[in-house]
Amino acid sequence: MKVICDTNVWYEVGSGSYAPPHGVQLVSTELSLYELVCTEVAVYDPALLQKAIMAIQNYSAEMIAIDPFYFLLKNSSPRFTELESELSKNMMRTFREMLSLDFSQGAKISEELKRKVIQESRERREEKVGYSNYLNAILPEKRKNINQKIGVDQYRKINQKEETKRLIFQWTSNYLKPRNQSIEFGEINWNSIEFFLKVTENFHKKLDTTKNMKFDPNDVTDWLNMLYVEPGSKYLTFDQRWRRLIEGDPLTSSYVFSER
Repeated sequence: MKVICDTNVWYEVGSGSYAPPHGVQLVSTELSLYELVCTEVAVYDPALLQKAIMAIQNYSAEMIAIDPFYFLLKNSSPRFTELESELSKNMMRTFREMLSLDFSQGAKISEELKRKVIQESRERREEKVGYSNYLNAILPEKRKNINQKIGVDQYRKINQKEETKRLIFQWTSNYLKPRNQSIEFGEINWNSIEFFLKVTENFHKKLDTTKNMKFDPNDVTDWLNMLYVEPGSKYLTFDQRWRRLIEGDPLTSSYVFSER
């Protein structure tokens, strides 16, 4: 059984707080690797990061070395054939550098790597903040319309699967524009992301109807990491907010990895 892992799983394994179960293939993803490398933890607590990297090296049966949108495209059309991105190759070089250091003997990461990590961490944070600000800015009007026109209970009952598909298709099209590539709506293998579709629908319904709830910039990585989850695989996260959302729906709860 393949279990796609959230980034927090590797920190838990690295710290000894979680023991990987036998007979299960834990899978790491490019998005999680990127979150590990491009975080200021690498600067301020490099030993913690090193343990997480070692956990991936020792317990990850497979690494999906492409970003989540390309993973979807690869599962949708034979035109997309890349097996490993340049980003993953670069991150693996950073990983090897981190693993070579002995922090117990006072080793430190190089100033060059430190500057790079801080810069990329800030740039990545700005991207996520920009998207979260956009969603949060339109929430008051959406909530007003829901309350005045249909009501929260009825809104939550509406099947928004097709609307969610159109949203993901738009993201995917925007992703492909800089590459001078495109894909048709009908080409996308929607069945391969039934988990992500339903999580996205339920998350937006909750966001739209929960007073004072806001989209957090850190939600972006956690959310998009679920694009890697296919039928037949499971998902593991220790983030309780996401677990409650996932376990609260019959379809998505069937994807939750449980050792019971």
